[in-house]
Amino acid sequence: MLLITSSRKPSFKTKILCKKLALFCDAAYMTRGKMPHSEVLERGEGCAVLIVGEFHGNPGSFSFYDYDGRLFLSARFSETSFDPVPQAELRYGEKIFFGSDSSELFRLLNTVVFEDRGRTAAAEPMKALLNAQKRKSDKNDPDVSDLRAVSCISDSEIPQGLNAGGGAYVRRLYIRDDRLDFYSNDRLFLRLYIKGIKSDSLPKTADPEMIS
Repeated sequence: MLLITSSRKPSFKTKILCKKLALFCDAAYMTRGKMPHSEVLERGEGCAVLIVGEFHGNPGSFSFYDYDGRLFLSARFSETSFDPVPQAELRYGEKIFFGSDSSELFRLLNTVVFEDRGRTAAAEPMKALLNAQKRKSDKNDPDVSDLRAVSCISDSEIPQGLNAGGGAYVRRLYIRDDRLDFYSNDRLFLRLYIKGIKSDSLPKTADPEMIS
């Protein structure tokens, strides 16, 4: 499980980003208030903890702590927000995230942050997947068949929004070392440009019994 909170005295934008991320990731959100850092980690015992920091009054950094309260990943970012998304779209529906084997950020996040392992895809199949999702298509669309062959993703793994006619919510996250792209169905609603990442070691994962 992931617990998300902010630095102390967060701006309105930082609070909104924390809540969006919590909904998208099926994580718990905690209002920080005047809570000291040590108490945040104590409250998050048995969970991975994400603290969203600020830069010049805007959300600008991530600090990820593992299940022992050890900082294992810090990242600086700049934020680009797109159309607002209804909470129902972020709270429900299938959640899929993609990344590349060559991405250090994907490797670290895939280790502890998400309960379901992300799917590995090379850059071109990821691009093809995005392009295909922008078009209206049905099961007989040859472009979709081509996509399945190129991406090596099985029928069951293709996001529902590709052929579902918009009938189901699908949350997708594309993880690259230079940015994180958050999609709700076919709509890009949040992009975080990664300015730098730092990690001293792989995080320690929790005992499954602690998070069951």
